[in-house]
Amino acid sequence: MTEGALAGDRRGVSLPLVILMMALLALAVTAGFSRVSEERRIVGDQQAQVDAFAVAESGLERYVALLDTQPVPDDSMAIPIGARDTAFVALFQIRPPNGGTPGLYVIRSRGVSHSAPRYSANTPPAQRTVAQFATWQGMSMDVDAAWTAISGLRSQSNTGTLDGNDNCATPGPAVAGIAVPDQLVAPPATFPMGFSAPPNPVPFTKTLGGAGSLPATAHPDVHIDWNAIINTSVLQPDYTLTGVTGWPAYSASVWPVIRVDGSVSLTGGQSGHGLIVVTGDLTITTGFTWAGVILVGQRLVVTGQPAVDGAMVSGLDVKLGSSFAESNSGENAGDAINLHYNSCNVAAALSRYGHLTLVTNAWTDSWPEN
Repeated sequence: MTEGALAGDRRGVSLPLVILMMALLALAVTAGFSRVSEERRIVGDQQAQVDAFAVAESGLERYVALLDTQPVPDDSMAIPIGARDTAFVALFQIRPPNGGTPGLYVIRSRGVSHSAPRYSANTPPAQRTVAQFATWQGMSMDVDAAWTAISGLRSQSNTGTLDGNDNCATPGPAVAGIAVPDQLVAPPATFPMGFSAPPNPVPFTKTLGGAGSLPATAHPDVHIDWNAIINTSVLQPDYTLTGVTGWPAYSASVWPVIRVDGSVSLTGGQSGHGLIVVTGDLTITTGFTWAGVILVGQRLVVTGQPAVDGAMVSGLDVKLGSSFAESNSGENAGDAINLHYNSCNVAAALSRYGHLTLVTNAWTDSWPEN
C-alpha cells in the first residue's frame, strides 16, 4: 500500500472527530444550563417557602390582634398580606371555658404566596402552615357588691331591691347587695326594713376599708383604676358625650362603651346594655333599664323606679382625692330601684377588652391541614 493511500485514510477520520467533539461540547453546555436552571428552581422554591412562612406567621399575628370578642368554637378568616399574598386563618376550640378555667384554642394559619418569583409560570404558589395554641383572657372587674358606693349610700325609700345573688343564667358566686365605708351606712336606719334583698349567702352589706373606715381609707379596697379609665385610653369609648344628645340607639348585638363627661340624667330613652362611664353625677329615673356596668365618678342618685341588671360603682373620684355627698338609692319615699348583680352582663359589657393569650412553647410549623 502506498504512502498516499495511508494519508487519504487519515484525512477521512477528522470530520467524525470534529462532530464528536462538538456533540460533547453541546452536551456539556446543555448539562451546565440544566444545572443552573435546577439551582434557580431550587432557590426560587426555597425563597417562595420562606415568603409563604412569613405570610402564614403574619396572618396568625394579625388575627390575634384583630380578635376583640370571645372566639366562637370554629372561626375562619382570609387576611390579605400585601398585594398578592393571603393568609387563611382558622380557629378551633380544643376546650370550652369552664368556670374560672379559660377556653383553649388552636389557631392555624395557611400562608399562600404569589409574590415570590418562580422559575416556571406553571409552578403552583408556595404554601406554608403554622399553628399556635392560645387561651381567651377576658377583662375582669372587681365586683364587691351589686352597688359599690365609695362615698357612701343612703335612701329615703322603703322599697326596692339590691340583690347580690348572681342573676346570670349560669350563676357564679354571690356578692354583697351594697359595699360602703364603715362610717357611712348603718342599716336598717339608713335602709328601712322594707328595702329588701333576696336570700343571699353573703352579708347584705360589705364594709370597704375595715372598721371605722371613711371614703379616703375605703377606696383602695375597690380595685378599679379610675385615673386610667378617665385620663388614658385604657377604655376607649364608642361614644363620648356631654349629655343625652347623641345617645346610641339600642342594638341587641352591640354592647357599646359610652362615656359622659360631666353630669347627666338618664331616662327610658337611654335604656340598653353595655358600659356607661360618667365623670360627674348620674341620675337614673323611671323607665331607665340597663344591663351591664355603670361607673360613676361622683354621686349616683335614684329617682322613680329604674332597673339595672349587672353592677354599679359610684364615688370613684374619691380615688383622685375628691370628696362629695353620699349616693342615694331612693331620693324620695316612693322610689324603688331594682338592682340585680349579673356576672354574665358584666362580662358582656367588658368583652371587647378581652384578648387572646398565646400559650408559651405551643407553636408549630408542621400542623396538618385536615
